[in-house]
Amino acid sequence: MAFIYRRIYRILVPLGLLLAFVLWRNKHQAEEASATVRYTPPLPPLPTGSAQPQSCFVFITRTMSLTKVRRTMFDVEQRFNQRYHYPYVFLSEHPFSQAFQESVKNMASSPVHFALIEDWQEPEWIDVNRVKGRIGFRNMVRYWSGPFARHPAIQPYRYIWRLEPGSHYTCDFEYDPFVEMKQMQLKYGFAISMQEIPSAVPSLWQTFNKFISQHSDSLKHRNSTLDWLIDSKSNEFSRCHFITNFELIDLDFMRSTEYQQLFEFLDKQAGIYYEQWSDASIRSLAVALLLSHKQVWWLADAGYTHDLLLNCPADHHRQMRCHCDPSKSTHLLPMSCSVYWNSALNTQV
Repeated sequence: MAFIYRRIYRILVPLGLLLAFVLWRNKHQAEEASATVRYTPPLPPLPTGSAQPQSCFVFITRTMSLTKVRRTMFDVEQRFNQRYHYPYVFLSEHPFSQAFQESVKNMASSPVHFALIEDWQEPEWIDVNRVKGRIGFRNMVRYWSGPFARHPAIQPYRYIWRLEPGSHYTCDFEYDPFVEMKQMQLKYGFAISMQEIPSAVPSLWQTFNKFISQHSDSLKHRNSTLDWLIDSKSNEFSRCHFITNFELIDLDFMRSTEYQQLFEFLDKQAGIYYEQWSDASIRSLAVALLLSHKQVWWLADAGYTHDLLLNCPADHHRQMRCHCDPSKSTHLLPMSCSVYWNSALNTQV
């Protein structure tokens, strides 16, 4: 019997010591985590006495994307909008289900509006037998390239923040980007830029230059950012474009006569359908042609990820309010256009 007690003792004592160690380690880790939280700097107080600019978030999506929409809205609310309460506008070519509407309203800390897109179809001059890829996707690309800015549900707003279902915002916003856009007189904001694949835009640059030639008199005095689109080594089209699934836009820019003229010219060439011109490429050409560097904002301190694309600030202060790895940022990759942008920015007088 004594032998059995000794065996039990030899088993239980080490187990007790192991349990005590685990409890001590968990307590120590909890204290460390608590200390880290205490050192996180508080968000600055909201400014008082100044009206918010007429701004909103915009989704173009469908009922089937509800899970992705809610995931993105959760980030936007937690990281920014629960303090500012800007409205959401949801657009679709099909009516949203009642369940979809109730679900997203439940996520939002602000008003939510739903509207149908009436002019979603491809233009009459498009031969559907020549379309590359899914025609529904091509219609969406075309709509984001120009027509959406004239939708009645968007008309009350000056600034929009485009949201892509399934995208993530990985850092707190310690300021109001809409206010920055207004106060700094910025027309366009982006987080990620990269090179387009050559097969998607074989004739885009040539077509774009035709437009410039036809409008040379009205464009010659503009302080543009076209140098960003030129590879300084080859003196050819860099194929750089802003990734538009996270963009801030002053709609006065998109509604301008100059922007609409460029869009309509490119639209008539049918490259959106017969090649694979993207709204990102078209928007980037318009920004480069019609805006100066001072009117364009690279949100380098924004934490954002969508699919394999990532923007993550390396600044220590910003990292205190982020959950992303700056070493994986897209701007560090060879196909990034950050070098082109910075080079153009530094050479502009």
